[in-house]
Amino acid sequence: MTLHQDYPSISLSDTQACVLYYKALINYVDSHLKLHAERILARYYSSQSDSFQTLTFADIDRMSINLACQWSDLAKEVHTISYIDDHSVAYLVVILAAMRLRKTFFLISPRNSQLHVTELLRKTGSKMLVTGKKYEAISQHSAAQAGEVHVLTITETDLDKWIHQPLELNFEDILNLEFSDNDIERSALIVHSSGSSSSPKPIYLSNRYLFYHLSQFYILIKNRPHLPQIGLEDVMLPIVPLFHCFGFFVAFTMISVGGSVVFMEKLPPSQNEINSALQINKVTMLCCPPIILEEMIPYLKQTNNFDAVQRLKYVIFGGAPFKMESGDWLRSHKINVRNMYGSTEMNGFLSSNLDPNSKTWNSLAPFRFDPQGESYGIFETVDESQPNIKHLYVRADCPTLATNISNRPDGGYDTDDLFREDPESPGYYIYLGRRNETLIMENGEKTNPLPMEATIREITVVKQVVVLGHERKCTSALIELDATKIENLQEEEVIESVHEAIELANRDCPSHSRILLEMVKVLPLGQTIPTTDKGNIKRKNAEQMYQHVIDELYDNFLNGSNKASCDAQSEEYKWTTEEMNDFLETNIAQVLRISKSLLKNHSQSIFDLGFNSLYAIQLRNYISKRFSKVSHNFLFENPTIDSMRNGLLQKEQPMIYTKQEKGYKNTQKLATCYIKQARVDFDPIVRTNYVAKEQVVLLTGATGSLGSFILECLLKDSRVKKVYCCVRGKQEDLKERLANSFKNRLLDITLLNSERVKVLPMKFSEQYLGLGETRYHALRKEVTLIQHCGWLLNFNMSLEHFDKECISPFYNLLKFAYHQQNPIHVHFVSSVSAGVLLGDTIEEEPYPFDARIAMPLGYAQSKFVVESLLNFMAKELNFPCFIERLGQVCGDTKNGIWNTSEQYPLMFIGGGSWMHKMPKLETGIDWIPVDFAAASIVDIMLNTRSSSTKVAQYVYHIVSPQSLKWCDILQSLTLAGMSFEVVDVEDWIKELIQNEENPAYRLIPFFEGNLRQTFKMPKWKTDKTMQATAVLSHVPALDVELFTKFLANWESTGFYNPSL
Repeated sequence: MTLHQDYPSISLSDTQACVLYYKALINYVDSHLKLHAERILARYYSSQSDSFQTLTFADIDRMSINLACQWSDLAKEVHTISYIDDHSVAYLVVILAAMRLRKTFFLISPRNSQLHVTELLRKTGSKMLVTGKKYEAISQHSAAQAGEVHVLTITETDLDKWIHQPLELNFEDILNLEFSDNDIERSALIVHSSGSSSSPKPIYLSNRYLFYHLSQFYILIKNRPHLPQIGLEDVMLPIVPLFHCFGFFVAFTMISVGGSVVFMEKLPPSQNEINSALQINKVTMLCCPPIILEEMIPYLKQTNNFDAVQRLKYVIFGGAPFKMESGDWLRSHKINVRNMYGSTEMNGFLSSNLDPNSKTWNSLAPFRFDPQGESYGIFETVDESQPNIKHLYVRADCPTLATNISNRPDGGYDTDDLFREDPESPGYYIYLGRRNETLIMENGEKTNPLPMEATIREITVVKQVVVLGHERKCTSALIELDATKIENLQEEEVIESVHEAIELANRDCPSHSRILLEMVKVLPLGQTIPTTDKGNIKRKNAEQMYQHVIDELYDNFLNGSNKASCDAQSEEYKWTTEEMNDFLETNIAQVLRISKSLLKNHSQSIFDLGFNSLYAIQLRNYISKRFSKVSHNFLFENPTIDSMRNGLLQKEQPMIYTKQEKGYKNTQKLATCYIKQARVDFDPIVRTNYVAKEQVVLLTGATGSLGSFILECLLKDSRVKKVYCCVRGKQEDLKERLANSFKNRLLDITLLNSERVKVLPMKFSEQYLGLGETRYHALRKEVTLIQHCGWLLNFNMSLEHFDKECISPFYNLLKFAYHQQNPIHVHFVSSVSAGVLLGDTIEEEPYPFDARIAMPLGYAQSKFVVESLLNFMAKELNFPCFIERLGQVCGDTKNGIWNTSEQYPLMFIGGGSWMHKMPKLETGIDWIPVDFAAASIVDIMLNTRSSSTKVAQYVYHIVSPQSLKWCDILQSLTLAGMSFEVVDVEDWIKELIQNEENPAYRLIPFFEGNLRQTFKMPKWKTDKTMQATAVLSHVPALDVELFTKFLANWESTGFYNPSL
């Protein structure tokens, strides 16, 4: 078809019809340039006349046709034309000229370095570079480096020449005016990414994309007659450049409605220049980044002149978060400020409610829907610890996507942008920032700083904030104050406001992410946090700029225990019991921000109140100010106020042996207690030969590493009819947590899209396991197998803590499984640590009833207690209990995903990478990859479903049959690319203690208590286990190939930096 000279009534409201009719955007634009020929299109500032000049639609039409004709010979063999210059009316003419040449036109931001311009020219194969005079030098150098690129310079006087040139009479012969369906997906423009986190990359935009790009106001405004409409009389002031998609959108939208566009002399303009432009041009719409609006508020307060801004139908912002307080102030002064969201990759996609009467001015809702009315955008949870934080991804069939932009296996697009649903406007979302801002803490935990920063930034006195903590033990925050907001405040009032902001931010974040007040630094006035032009934080720049301040902040906190007062020892033994209790209550209450009245139960564990390792450091620091020689593990060994008080008042610290002996006695006592209770609660089992053909499994720990792989194996086995997964968390988040655990481990997530998977809340401490009586009894009849894989993995916690959190709930699960005839088979994942001190060789049989065979850790002791209980139930009650003793599990063999919070990953990275030293150990290695461990366990579960534990084997060892030495592991690490020396354990621990930033620092208590005790790891027999499962005999060797995968995975998550 030829260039359209007629003006059909096809509207961008029906975008697809426009696409099919016009084929190419230049075809559509050309028809509108002619339709509105006599109207004013461009209002641009001229420095020569010191006033705004105007150009009509016909002027722009003629100028762009002439320029295209002039360049036609130069561009004949060129596929891509690039352009680098400042935003101006000339920029608009050049874009239209290039589009008329039917070339792919690349808009290069002038903010790029010469290196980046060269890279972009090479990547796009551009052979023609148009440049403004200002950027001629960088363009010439970049073209020379890229090779065979012709540079064409536009001068300031060229615009005047273009204005006065008559129309080229032969333009129809020179330019290609034929359009076909092939033009629809042809790349018309290239716009590059910002390059703020890496080199800018070109993004190709088809004609189809550009039609949908211009449809935004048609969907949001034209289709809603009750809203203020935009049309012929409207004037748009964009304070965003044309080389940005936002700027292109607003300028070309005004072409489509017959309105006009104001071009400022420079961007960003001053507030005086903005006000002048608004008044002179009678502007009715303004589009800008939020920082412009933040700067506008003090200007309006000073001038008290609201006429120009109150005339605006819409003030659209985007690109960065905007303070609620600021937006509310503008709205209170009758300024209709509204938020829109999109990106080059996916187009405009979300918008606030544009109705001036709506209070939903900031939060965003999707406006791109398929023919069935379903949104093309899906909000998904990415971090199960923060289920209210959503990531937006765009479906593969969305027509607004840029060319070849897919980054998901299903063809969809991950935006990497995070949102939180607006509690006051369901269905609307508050933009938080980028997902790649996630901080990887030194213990492998992840912190999303964006919602925390957004909350803190809302406080009046705070101008900007950056939350830090990547590869650190805890988070911290740098605060930039707003000088205009604190002029009349006392210092105490300012600090109080900042502390209130921190508390608000801590309210909704995971406990490991909370910012302690000791870790907040308020910058002196005049010091600023670096941001982008849009107002987004430059996190890495901030870290570099304030490196000394940040290091000092962490040093003061983490080394607080070394700074006890000089007279501490003279004070230690003068305390009364009452004074000590009050001292501990006061400091615990201060750490937890709770009332002392809640701490009157001195036998209650502080960990039941929400304490974690971070709070333990804080409390230990407080205690160390008055008491010397407080061990790293003091609070874990003494978790109650009673035990803390007794420990601090004790004149001599007990020997390690004495402590361990006391712990073993407590373990023996607890195991005996549970066995006695079982004699009362359970009668001996009477079995029949009934075996279910299809198994219904109840699985715990399904969101953990081993549990996820077990679930995948179960779902791939046809003998399994259904799996009930018991998951911790809110009911509405459980399925998503399960899905995220599969995604994070690159497992087959399609297996979860089945009726074979049911998710239940894990509340085993509650009556009827928290399921309700009816469902409880129904499941008791349906379930045939239980696999209890879920257990607290913490080497610092005491046995008492494990009893409450793990053992007692498991006992309730045994009650659920009990039937006097055909009870549910119960499988329990134990640990080799529960019997590691038994001898040189451990047989596949029950342990003797002696707690001294377990490691002196709450974790190991808790596993011993459960094994003792199950041994009794199997032997005395004929209960079908099966124990899978799990050895050290490493990452899977396919992707090398190994939890970074575990002891060996922390040791490898903290020792081998950070310190370049690894400890010399005399230990055998029988580690098993998690995928093989899971497959072995599932094999055993399904192969023993008809077994009686009275006569059959019921203890299995899930370890590698292939035994290696520690030196073999170190050699594989070296061959995989890590460089280190091997040192004695004592020297290794001493150096680790001096390096609080080291990710392995958090496990010092564990290393001190275990690495120093030299013993040879026993040999775990696997003969009987290999008879029950053939999988075990195929476990691969732990070699350089596997370690290469481990390191690659850790590097991809930021846990490992090979350049250290």
